[in-house]
Amino acid sequence: MKSVISICNKGLQYVGGSPIVSLEENTRGAELCNQLYAEVRDELLESHHWSFATRYVRLPKLPESPPFDFACAYQLPADCIGVRQLQDSKPFEVVEGRVLYTDSTPAKAIITVRVTDPALYPALFVEVMARKLAAELAVPLMNSAKLEQTMYSKFVDSFARAAAVDGAEGVQQIDESDGWLQARTL
Repeated sequence: MKSVISICNKGLQYVGGSPIVSLEENTRGAELCNQLYAEVRDELLESHHWSFATRYVRLPKLPESPPFDFACAYQLPADCIGVRQLQDSKPFEVVEGRVLYTDSTPAKAIITVRVTDPALYPALFVEVMARKLAAELAVPLMNSAKLEQTMYSKFVDSFARAAAVDGAEGVQQIDESDGWLQARTL
């Protein structure tokens, strides 16, 4: 089962570190994982429009007058870490604190939320997290800049693969064995 500890242990394993049982244990690996885990998770969630972290929401309008020439102010959910798009595609100029200012009314938004339950992470996202943690752990834990470079390169590769698979989710694949298609392309 996927857990914070299993993801941290995977990252520790990649750099040759000792496994941990808890983030609170008195080891350098546990201390570093405790410091880095949430930061790495949020960074990765912000860096791609992951389907598992996407929500479609109608934002509640705030009674305050928005600054500048915006028509409306809307409250963002507490777990929102990024606004990807508004439904009517009108541009929004300002996200300040937990408030979005726009001319859209109503504001139906596609947002990225902070997903904290590792059981909800796809396997490839777990791999990306472990690889990013390994890159972050290489210097402070193993004192190796060369290992850091290697781990970062592996992270970049795993991120690209995971983002490509995630981006293809829901995209209809053409069945190239279809006789009609083959006849059309002759």
